[in-house]
Amino acid sequence: ALVFFLLSSFTFLWHYFDSCAVLQEIGSISNAKDDSVTHKQAYRLNEVIGRIITNKGRRFWTWIFFIVAIAILFLFFTANGTAAFARPDQRGKRPPILLLDPDEFYYPGMDNTLAYPTCKLTKGFEFPNSESTDLGDYSFLSAMAYETSEMSSFYLNKWFGPDVVRDEDEFVSQYRKDSDTELSPVYFKLFSVPSAPGYAVMSIRGSETAFDWISNMQLWSAAGLAQVVKWLTPFGWVWEPILPDLIYLVNLVESEPIASVSYYKITTQFVNDVLGGYGESFGKDFTNIRVTGVSLGGGLAIITGAQTEAYAVAISGLGATLTRETVDPPIELEKLNSQTFNFIPERDFIARIGGRAPLFQNAECIAPKNDLFGCHSMWRSVCEINYRCGSNSRPVICRCVENFGYPKPVQNGTRTFEEACQDANTTWYEMFPP
Repeated sequence: ALVFFLLSSFTFLWHYFDSCAVLQEIGSISNAKDDSVTHKQAYRLNEVIGRIITNKGRRFWTWIFFIVAIAILFLFFTANGTAAFARPDQRGKRPPILLLDPDEFYYPGMDNTLAYPTCKLTKGFEFPNSESTDLGDYSFLSAMAYETSEMSSFYLNKWFGPDVVRDEDEFVSQYRKDSDTELSPVYFKLFSVPSAPGYAVMSIRGSETAFDWISNMQLWSAAGLAQVVKWLTPFGWVWEPILPDLIYLVNLVESEPIASVSYYKITTQFVNDVLGGYGESFGKDFTNIRVTGVSLGGGLAIITGAQTEAYAVAISGLGATLTRETVDPPIELEKLNSQTFNFIPERDFIARIGGRAPLFQNAECIAPKNDLFGCHSMWRSVCEINYRCGSNSRPVICRCVENFGYPKPVQNGTRTFEEACQDANTTWYEMFPP
């Protein structure tokens, strides 16, 4: 603050060189026209007045605010005109995810450089009965939140093996009826592991509807604006310790609107209720839960994990370090720093909103440099982990090569990669015709 006070003292000099101060001193241009004023001086004064009246900066920011206002109105009316709380089976079909047999194709991992140190997660983040869990498994489960129950069951059997992981769709549906949260736009799944009774992974869907984007803006807009101001201001880092308090004060004004769209309240309530014994009466007693999600879902996973006893793994998730005081109940910084992990690709600007807790992984992104949001891609992150960390007996995904430009996997059979993907595509459409 002392540094800012010293720097701001220089701005007092601007008052004596500012064109507005000149006009205040001499009035309008007509008052300046006398015998002592030359034609050149009058012309220069006219230029000063003209630039004040037609200030480019003012016009620029006027258009910026106008465009932002139009965008917000568009999102608002679009959200009201669509089914914000529609289930995946009520929306259009998603493109097929073609998974190849790991016995035929695989990624060996990076041989010529170090792999990500977080390819294997331990110390609270691992699945039961195992020393570590592949980060790729969490990324895949985060993507399954977008799929219907039928689709997710098919993909889970292909990824983990038959009946290794189950989609507890009926359990979640029954809970939402009992808790009267069916109409909330937030959508999530619960995946159980039969070989580890009592263990489950909650996967929260990210932004898919206009209402989701409005929720994004209301929950994280203050933090995003504070970060932009910090980055643009010289020595802006000196404000870092008090940014959470400033964001809390800003959000006090709109606490009621935020509470009405706070997805995290539903997800946190679900975890607490399930860990508290919900489901025991119909044989679903889950005592150990992990939370995952991507984008908005990742941000909600971070908040939910820090508010409960569940560990959270986010993929391109919005952070909660700066917004931890605005949620209800407030998040303890210690839990945020020890129970949440975030996978953040380079050039993923959205995943940097809200601040990063200490447990995160910066990752490479091979998307074109001119693709502004190319690195904020759920399946691109799955492919990045699958390629850099190695497939580790998990299937290779055709779209990693076809859509995202990753190298072809190692062939371990008689079919070529193209033939295998074509066969997988044919099989998929035979099982799930349009």
